[in-house]
Amino acid sequence: MPRTEEQYEQIREERKQQIRDVALEIIAEEGFANTSIAKIAKRANISKGLMYNYFTSKEELMMSIMVEGFNKLTEAFDPDRDGVLTHDEMHFFIDTTFDVLKSNIRFWRMYFMVLLQPDVTKLIEPYIMKTLEPFLQTAYQYFASNGYENPDVEVRFFAALLDGVGLHFVMDAEGFPLEGVKEKLHRMLD
Repeated sequence: MPRTEEQYEQIREERKQQIRDVALEIIAEEGFANTSIAKIAKRANISKGLMYNYFTSKEELMMSIMVEGFNKLTEAFDPDRDGVLTHDEMHFFIDTTFDVLKSNIRFWRMYFMVLLQPDVTKLIEPYIMKTLEPFLQTAYQYFASNGYENPDVEVRFFAALLDGVGLHFVMDAEGFPLEGVKEKLHRMLD
């Protein structure tokens, strides 16, 4: 029996996910500059030419990985999508962020590597800002409505704090007191 369009699309999405997983593994191990389409294709066990049927370039593939990783994180922010972040939703976001950090350390390793490469950062900056803009606006409203004197500073501090926690955890996953830091962050926002 021939396959349906839905079956072909499912197979395509599964293959794209396999390619993203392999690319993430290689980029996390070797860095973006040292990762080639040929290397990804070889480890994914497909031809280099077939890779281009799924992703037009290494940059597009990396963007796809970044989108997927950020989506996992942003889904937990303002879960009811009403544009208002409650105290409980902020704490839920913190818990989810730490869970996502622990469960996908390869993604965060790649994320920090990419951020430290100015040429690569230029490629993803428009997407990152597009993704972060609603986050920043909602967080600003949260801090403003909770009486913080300078909500913009609070938003930037909160984002920098999460980035710092992520970076330190990625660098020392075994020794970093992630749960203790999470509890301290909860206390800071109470």
